[in-house]
Amino acid sequence: MRIKLNRNLYCIEAVQKAIEDFKEVCDCKVLNDSIEIELVPKENIENLEKEFYNYVLGLMKEKL
Repeated sequence: MRIKLNRNLYCIEAVQKAIEDFKEVCDCKVLNDSIEIELVPKENIENLEKEFYNYVLGLMKEKL
């Protein structure tokens, strides 16, 4: 599955950290500069994309 994050709203550092933290449950990679990400689940995980979005937002909130 692919998700696209708005570069004006999401911090690329938080996205990269989330990709690192999610590596046990899915393979993730940034596809281009507009922060389009491909998530390939290693197991059936319901609402993976929503969990990823929320995790990135949580990381950004921690920095504030």
